[in-house]
Amino acid sequence: MRCFVVVALVAAIFTLLVQAQSDGLKVTATRTLDVSSQIVKSTVDLQIVNGGKSSVSSILYSLSESEAAKLSWIQANAEKKDGKKLKIQSTQGAGTPKGQVVFKIELPAPLAVGQTTNVLVRAQITQALRPFPAKISQSENQFVVYSGNALLGLPYVVEKETTTIKYGSGKLIEFTAVEPAKQNGGSIVYGPYSNTPANAIKPITVHYENNSPFLVVKSLERWIEVSHWGNIAIEEQIVIEHHGAELVGEFSRLDYQMDRRGARQPVVKSFKTHLPVSARDIYYRDQIGNISTSTVTKRANKVEIELKPRFPLFGGWKTDYVIGYNVPSMTFLYNKGNDYALKVPFIDHVFDNAVIEKAVVKIVLPEASSNIKVVNPFDLTRKPDEVHKTYLDTTGRTVIVFEKENLIDSHSQAVTVYYEFERYLLLREPLIAVVFFSVIFVTFILLSWCNFSIKDKPEVHQKKE
Repeated sequence: MRCFVVVALVAAIFTLLVQAQSDGLKVTATRTLDVSSQIVKSTVDLQIVNGGKSSVSSILYSLSESEAAKLSWIQANAEKKDGKKLKIQSTQGAGTPKGQVVFKIELPAPLAVGQTTNVLVRAQITQALRPFPAKISQSENQFVVYSGNALLGLPYVVEKETTTIKYGSGKLIEFTAVEPAKQNGGSIVYGPYSNTPANAIKPITVHYENNSPFLVVKSLERWIEVSHWGNIAIEEQIVIEHHGAELVGEFSRLDYQMDRRGARQPVVKSFKTHLPVSARDIYYRDQIGNISTSTVTKRANKVEIELKPRFPLFGGWKTDYVIGYNVPSMTFLYNKGNDYALKVPFIDHVFDNAVIEKAVVKIVLPEASSNIKVVNPFDLTRKPDEVHKTYLDTTGRTVIVFEKENLIDSHSQAVTVYYEFERYLLLREPLIAVVFFSVIFVTFILLSWCNFSIKDKPEVHQKKE
C-alpha cells in the first residue's frame, strides 16, 4: 500500500511539473533528420516564448522509447550550435507518457514572462536503419527503411513545426505521406503543422537507397601506456563488421573489379583513421602479420591513415586488426612538480560515421603513482583497477579500466587522469638495472677466482743443482 502511495505521489509530481512548464509556453520547432549514412542525425531548433505568469528555468524534450534505446549522444546548446552548452538529463517518472522518454534541459538563465529564447538540440541515433531487402547480390544496391514520427512529439502544444528528412542522392522507393508532405531532391519535407497536441504521434516510414558503409566496430580495446621517459604508447585491437544488407551468392573478384558503380557500391574497400598529429612508429597488422596496403598522410592537425583490409567487406563480413603508435609524453601529459595530469582522447576517429558497440579503454600509469583521480567527459563505467607488470617493475603499474557502449565520433573527448608521482622515483629503474648487472659482474669475478676442479693441481718442485 505504501509503495502504491509513493508511486502515485511521484506520478502526480511529474504531471504537475509538465503542466507547470507547458502552461503558457509557446513553442515553434524546426527539425532536420539526416539519414544519408548509417547514423540518424537529428537537429532540432526550438524557439520558446514564455507566455505564462512566471519565469521558467528549464524546458522538457522527448524521444520515443525506440529512439532513446539506440540513442548514442545528445546535446543541447543555447541560441546556436556554438552557443553555451546546456545541462540535459533524463527525468523519467511514473507520469511519463507511455512510449516516451523525457529529458530536462536547464536554461542558461530563467526565462522571464514575455521573453524569447532559442535552444538547439542535437542527437545521434545508431542502428536505427533497417536494410530492406535484408540480403542482396553483389551487383545490387542497398536499400534501407527509416521508421519514425512526422511530428516531434514534444510534451507541449507546438504552435508550428516542420521536419525535413535528408536521405541523400539515392533512389527513393516510397515514403509515408502525412499531409502536407513533399519530396524535393534528396529531401522529404513534412509540414508545416500547426497547433499539434502534446506527445502527438504520426508514424512514417521512408524506403530509399543508401549505399554508405554500414561499418560497425563490434569491439575496441584501447591500451594507453604512460612513461615518464618521454613516450606514451597507444595500441588498439579492433573487430569490425559490415551491418548492411548481407551478400548472397558467391563473390566474384572479376565482377568486383569491373563494377562501374565505383564508390556507390555497398561495400567497404578502405576507410580513413585519424591519429594525433605527433603520432610516430605507426603499425597496422592482423593475425597473419603486417598489412602493407595502407597509406599515411600527415595533415595540419592530424595524421590520416587509409586502411585497406585484406579483402573488401560486404554485408555480413567482418575482420579484425591491430593499430598502434607512439606519441611524445608532452602531447597528453602535463605536470607541476609531483602533480601530473594525463588528458588523452577516450577513442580516436576510427572512420567516418563510426558506430562502436563496445569500447574498453585501459590506461597504464607509471609504477608508484598515487592519489589517482579521474574526470570523465561523459558517463563511463569504471571497472576495478588492474595491475600490469613489465621489465624492472616491483609492485606493478596501476591500470585504470573504462567501458562504454554505443559510441560515435562525438565521444572522441579527453579523459583526464590526475595523479602524484615522486620525481626521484624515476631513478629507481635505472638503479635496479645498475645493481642487477653489477651483481652479475661481481658474481662472475668471484666465480673466476674459485677452483671447482675435483683433482688438486700438482705441486711444482724446483730442481736442485
